[in-house]
Amino acid sequence: MVSLFKQDKIRTFEYIYFFVMVIYMAQIDSHTSRMVGVLSPPWFPFFLPIVLTIILLDRNKVKFDDKRLIRILLTFAIWTALLFSHKQHYDSVQYSYVFFLFYSIIIAYIHIQVFGKKMLPLYEHIMVRLCIIALFLWSIAVIYPGSATFFRGFPQTSLGRNVYYLFVWLDEAESGGAMVTYNGILRNAGCSWEPGRFSIMILLALYCNMARCGIKFRGNWSSIILLISLITTQSTTGYIGALVLYSIFAFKKFDVKYILAFIIIIVPIGYQLSKMEFMQEKIAEQLDMDTNLRKLDESMDYVNKVKKSNEYVGSLSRFSSIYFEIINIEHDPILGYGRNDGKSYFSQRISGNYVLTSGILKIFGQYGIPLGIILYIILFRSSAALGRDFHTRKFALFAIYLISLTAYTIFIVPIFTAFWFYGIFRKEDLIIPSEADTETIDETAEVTGKSKDESVLPS
Repeated sequence: MVSLFKQDKIRTFEYIYFFVMVIYMAQIDSHTSRMVGVLSPPWFPFFLPIVLTIILLDRNKVKFDDKRLIRILLTFAIWTALLFSHKQHYDSVQYSYVFFLFYSIIIAYIHIQVFGKKMLPLYEHIMVRLCIIALFLWSIAVIYPGSATFFRGFPQTSLGRNVYYLFVWLDEAESGGAMVTYNGILRNAGCSWEPGRFSIMILLALYCNMARCGIKFRGNWSSIILLISLITTQSTTGYIGALVLYSIFAFKKFDVKYILAFIIIIVPIGYQLSKMEFMQEKIAEQLDMDTNLRKLDESMDYVNKVKKSNEYVGSLSRFSSIYFEIINIEHDPILGYGRNDGKSYFSQRISGNYVLTSGILKIFGQYGIPLGIILYIILFRSSAALGRDFHTRKFALFAIYLISLTAYTIFIVPIFTAFWFYGIFRKEDLIIPSEADTETIDETAEVTGKSKDESVLPS
């Protein structure tokens, strides 16, 4: 058994299984992206999560005759059939994307049925350990520049070196012009391929911590470690997400004292963050559409000179991506273009050398407006369900997912998908108390003579 936080415990295999799923969630390289990509070698990283999931199912009986699961799968089956019929998507690549779509939904269902509400403290517990490892290795890289020789002995990734899937050391010499440092300070990419992606994983862990504890720092080392790790990513997405998350949890109700606290504490923090040099540069650059389009023209001109058609070069900025994703939606408003970006209007008519990064509109672009609306309703229901189950803010998960989606596509990524579908697939079992509630339970136990374990039986 592995102890998580206070009353939460989990069996060792289940902990190891979820740890592996978090590593796949980080998508540090092509191997750990095998749960969302296409069917192709190498096969070991593809079959590893499948084998582990089969063992998990053998240890935890899960019923698949759930009407909720059947309805969701049937909805996507109808959408897939219509898309194939309309777009004539009949090839092995398309079949691969369809396979991983259903695969991710079924895996999410299994996670929710097996782990239930314990998924939150479990994910937080694992992320805190990964952040400790990342902070240690990042500190070595920052304090001792000579450690570059050591890090360069590990396998190469798109932006640096992969240290046993636990940390990516970012290398300016191999980053292809990506911003891996600010003011001479190396950014912390943690266990993911780049800092911004790591920051949204930390955001989700911070949400899990606040669902349990609220805004609490004294004795809450998990929160402190997560915040320090988030700061070292130097990610605008992460900083804005954390500011929004703390603001949501700070407002228990529209009371004068809470409004004053917001003005005195949150507003100055937000102002100071916006005044940081790298934040100003990134925000100004993202908001300047002229700059975005000029850089796009320059990049495409370069691509036309040195690259072959449809050879992948990179990703567009999030605001440029939003602009072109709107065009995609205009051309395929009902069914979308499917999971294969290569079938989008942008890829086929404008450029096949880039991918659009903004996930917030990509949901509508890929799945069409009707199904996209349904997916966002499901996300909102999941956010509200977690809020009820943990006696906490019902809008918080929805808010940080929207912020994360401005820069990344996370819908069918392991763990992210499980949180997305929590409100649909959750078990109707006992509610996990917050730490404040636990203190009340302890007092009740003293009065009644019952043990704390008899008072609360977490799922």
